[in-house]
Amino acid sequence: MFALGATVALKAFFGAVAATGFAVLFNTPRYTLLWCAACGALGMALRTLAMAFGVGVELATLFASVAVSAFSFWPHNRPTLPTHIFSIPGVITMVPGVFAYQAMTGFLRFVQEKDQAIFLAAWHDLLTMLTILMALAFGLVLPSLCLRIQKKTL
Repeated sequence: MFALGATVALKAFFGAVAATGFAVLFNTPRYTLLWCAACGALGMALRTLAMAFGVGVELATLFASVAVSAFSFWPHNRPTLPTHIFSIPGVITMVPGVFAYQAMTGFLRFVQEKDQAIFLAAWHDLLTMLTILMALAFGLVLPSLCLRIQKKTL
């Protein structure tokens, strides 16, 4: 159980660092960086915990992105500050780059080797990547629809 806690803490730390980096890259205000880091840590920690308890990566990503998007309403106290300033850097760390890379290299290997197993594995990676991206998008939108705040922001 200690190993799980250490893994979750490590993933949360790196999720916070990555979210802060993306927030700086997106030129968010300096005073929002701590909230962006908290969203990134929350997303990676929840996804890691869900996957440790046997939930698939797609459903774990959906759960984590819903939680990050709902959490981003908390610091949303200024009328000119949209929630996406916090939620987008928080979920961008969960973008499935490994599955995209494996799908791309699998299709390139299939062109050379003409093996049906490589083709099916590449399709599996591609569909997993697309499902994770849809889970991220749906997870970002769902709390906005349920917790709609009557403000004149995005």
